[in-house]
Amino acid sequence: MNKKVSSILSIILPHKRINLFVLFIIILGIVSGTIFLLVLNETDKELVTNQITNFFSNINTNNINNGQAFKSSIIQNLLFIILIWILGMSIVGIIANIFLIYMKGFIIGFSVSSFFIIYEYKGLLAGLIYLFPTTIISIIVALILGSYSIMFTTTLWKQIFSKTKGNNFSFFLKKYFLVLGICIILGLGASISESYLLPSVFKLFIKFFI
Repeated sequence: MNKKVSSILSIILPHKRINLFVLFIIILGIVSGTIFLLVLNETDKELVTNQITNFFSNINTNNINNGQAFKSSIIQNLLFIILIWILGMSIVGIIANIFLIYMKGFIIGFSVSSFFIIYEYKGLLAGLIYLFPTTIISIIVALILGSYSIMFTTTLWKQIFSKTKGNNFSFFLKKYFLVLGICIILGLGASISESYLLPSVFKLFIKFFI
């Protein structure tokens, strides 16, 4: 079973060093977002608290437009996916991609930590609800896009500056388009989860724990 999983992962994410590097950037962002929340002054922490409590209040009173939330979420996800995909097709764009992936992790770390700051041990459950499956899908998308954008840049670099020109670039370009399609589908799934599933689960959390 483990061999099958490893085999599938090696097909989806074939370059281990690049995968680990992108994963490190995401984790660094998550840690930075957590630390940033902890060092905020009391006024800023109060603003975060008000935003979270208002969010839960709107969920509890059914004051959330799921359709509008889905529209906003899918636009944000598509912008993130397409921007990283396009920037990955240029050598200099990889720096911007690393920053975008870092910021994705930063927002996740900040958001999850805010639940714990406000609700303490109950916030751990809220954080887990926030993570599964919506945020996990977003992390997977960031990992796949980040890895392939770096791989595309290195492949493009070799194509331009290497003396031996092969057919690897055209093959990888087709694969890069396939990755775009997969990530769009995953982004759609994340938006559906965020807009329809997450509010429902959070409503149960509010009912039993707040």
